Amino acid sequence: MPTSVSQPNSPPTPTALTPTETATAVPPTTSPTATTLPTPTPVPLPTITLAQPQGRAQLITLLQQVQTEVIGLVQTQQQLLTFPRPDDPEWAGDVAVQAAFIQANRLALESLVLPAAGENLVMGLKTAVRTCETAALAQDLDELATCLTALQTVSFSNNGSTTTTNPNAVTPIPLVGCSQTSVGLVPLTDLGTNLYMGQQGGLYPNGQNAPPAAHLAAGLAQAQAIQPLAADGSPDPAGKIGFISVGMSNTALEFNSFLRLANDDPAKNDAVVIVNGAQGGWTSNKLAENPDAEYWQVLDQRLTDNGLTPAQVQVVWLKQARGGIKNEPFPQEPQILQAQLQSIIQIVQIRYPNVKIVYLSSRIYGGYATGPLNPEPIAYHSGFAVKWLIEAQINGEPQLNYDAALGTVAAPWLAWGPYLWADGLTPRSDGLTWPCSDFADDGTHPGDPARDKVARTLLDFFKTDETAMVWFLE
Repeated sequence: MPTSVSQPNSPPTPTALTPTETATAVPPTTSPTATTLPTPTPVPLPTITLAQPQGRAQLITLLQQVQTEVIGLVQTQQQLLTFPRPDDPEWAGDVAVQAAFIQANRLALESLVLPAAGENLVMGLKTAVRTCETAALAQDLDELATCLTALQTVSFSNNGSTTTTNPNAVTPIPLVGCSQTSVGLVPLTDLGTNLYMGQQGGLYPNGQNAPPAAHLAAGLAQAQAIQPLAADGSPDPAGKIGFISVGMSNTALEFNSFLRLANDDPAKNDAVVIVNGAQGGWTSNKLAENPDAEYWQVLDQRLTDNGLTPAQVQVVWLKQARGGIKNEPFPQEPQILQAQLQSIIQIVQIRYPNVKIVYLSSRIYGGYATGPLNPEPIAYHSGFAVKWLIEAQINGEPQLNYDAALGTVAAPWLAWGPYLWADGLTPRSDGLTWPCSDFADDGTHPGDPARDKVARTLLDFFKTDETAMVWFLE
C-alpha cells in the first residue's frame, strides 16, 4: 500500500518492519502496585519481519531502527505502569499491546540469518531486548528501568574500531508535569496566515479555518450520499448508517464519552449507529504498517456486536498519534505522522468500501505529560500532520482521491473534525483551555473532565457542521 506524501522535503517512509499477527503474547503475571488493576487481555502476537540486510552498514541501520522502536515501547510501558488507571480498560489494552510488540521485536531479531560477524554485532541488542521483554511481561518497573539503561547504551561497530551509536537512543524532551501551564504556542485556528517555523497556520490552505468552496461542495455531495444501508451495503430505508472511531487509547476514552452523549440526544438520527473502534496501544505507526492487524478484527467484531457490517460503515472520526521516540526535527516529525495517517485512511477505504467521509482531529494539550507519550511540542505538531494531509487531498494527491470521476478511489473525502488543541491555561480565541486537572495522573491521557469536554465539542460539531448535520441529525 503506498505511503508517500506530496509534502516538500517529506522523509522516506520506513519499510523495514512489516508486522502480521500469528501467536498470542504471554500476558503479564504481576502488578506494579498494590492496587487491583485490570488484567491485560492476551493479544495476538505481531510477527515483525526484518528485511535481510545486505552488508554491515544496512545491518547497523536495521538494528538502530529496532533499538529505537523498543526504547519507545519500554518508555511507554514505564509510563503506563507508573500511572495505572484501575477503572479504565484501555489501560490494560495499552499494557498488553506494548509488551506484545517488544516480544515481537525480539523474535524478529532472532529470526535474522547472519554470518558470525553479524551475530557478534547483534548479540548485545538481542540480550537487551530479551531482558526488556521479560520485564514488560512481568510488569516490573525496576527491571524495565534497568533494561532501558542497557538498551540505550547498546552501540554497533562499523568496523573493527569505530563505534556507531544511535542518535535516537535518548529522548531530549523535558517533562515537567502540571507546572507547564503553557508552552507559548499559538493554536492553528488562531495562527491564521502567520507562520510557525516557516509553516502557515489555519486548518485549511491560505491560513483559513474553513475548507475552500470546491472542497466543501464535494464534501456536501458526499454527505448527501450517506443514507441507511442494508447489511450488504445496498440502500434500505430501514437500514443503518455506521459511524465509527479509529485511533489509540485517548481516542477510545474520548469517543466513549461522546457515544453516550450522542445516543442520549433526541436530535440524533436513529439510523446512525455509533461504534467506538479505537483501542488502547494502537498508535499510528503500529496501525499503518499492517492492513490485516488484529486491531481491525477487533473493530469488525464490535461492528457485529452492534448489528453492523463493514458495508454499512460510512463515516469515521480519526484521531491518532505516533508511538515511540520522536527525535526528528520539525517539519519532518509531523510529516511522518502525516504519511501514517494517509496509510490508515487507505486501509479504511479498503476495509469499509462505502465510507464517504473521514473527519480528523489532532491531539489535545500535551504540556503536562510525565512520560514520552506525545509531550509538547509533539502534540501541537500533530495538528500540522492533519492540516497537510487534508491539503494534499485538496491539491489533488492521487493517493487520496475520493472522486471516481477522477480515477481510482483511494480514500474518503477528508475534513477537519473539531480542532482540540489549546495552550494549557492560555485561553484560545474561543475560550478553550486545558487545566492539568482535566487529565489523568500521567498528564497525557484524558481524565473524566477532558473526556467530557471533547465529547461535548464533538457533539456540537456533528450537530452544526454543514457536512455532518445532513446525516447525523434526524
